[in-house]
Amino acid sequence: MESGFLFGVTLIDDALTPQLSQVLERCTQLASRKRLPVLWRFSDWLNRVPKADPEALKKRRKREAVLGAVLWAVSMFLLVPSVMEPKTLTGPLVLSVVGFLMSCAAMKSTKRRLMAGLNLAMGAFLCLGALLAFEELKALLVPGVLCLAAGVWALAGKRLHWKESCFDRQARELVRQRGTVTNLESAQVEFTEEGMVLSDGTDVGAQCFEYPEFFFVAETQALLVPVCGQRAVVLQKKDLREGSMEQLRVFLQERVSYERLKTQIK
Repeated sequence: MESGFLFGVTLIDDALTPQLSQVLERCTQLASRKRLPVLWRFSDWLNRVPKADPEALKKRRKREAVLGAVLWAVSMFLLVPSVMEPKTLTGPLVLSVVGFLMSCAAMKSTKRRLMAGLNLAMGAFLCLGALLAFEELKALLVPGVLCLAAGVWALAGKRLHWKESCFDRQARELVRQRGTVTNLESAQVEFTEEGMVLSDGTDVGAQCFEYPEFFFVAETQALLVPVCGQRAVVLQKKDLREGSMEQLRVFLQERVSYERLKTQIK
């Protein structure tokens, strides 16, 4: 067998499932683009405005979360006294309600848990105080119920946000299947001039996939995933035994469709 770029095959850590899910999603999208080019051209036209850099987006979301928490505290400070005297404090009441809604909108993307905790605690406190001194503090029931509703909404939204996608399930299944392979330690994958060779370290029973058969190759932070027809071979960069990742990247880019996928900010 010619010398090339040689990978060992090892178990895949569960922490890499999101990266594998991203590859599967991109593979499905590329296949869909080939089948429905007109529809995708229209979709690309609608989404022609470039997205923000992931790092910049992450920093912006952090700022929004901090500002949301500060705005929430200010709105609560105004809401409690103004709801007790709504006729004389109409302006502060309107401002506090608007500020409360804006704070929830700012925290919902990245700080749902914080938002839920703050609102549930404040809602319980206001409702309890109103019930204990109903005649004097019954007006606090309205902001109390509002806070409780916002807290429940945040918790429900968090659960929805964590809902597993079909790509996550497929990725998890691929990771599970890797653990069921017998004699995994003897398996290896080599990239040669002819193609990708899957073997047990010998020429007996080796499978060769020529480069024209490749659909595409995806690279993530820790993975290299060649896709040939209906088959995806999941390789880990740390298992590269011969050659360097930089050399292999150039080698494959000259022969197949190659994409480097950035980690998505969720």
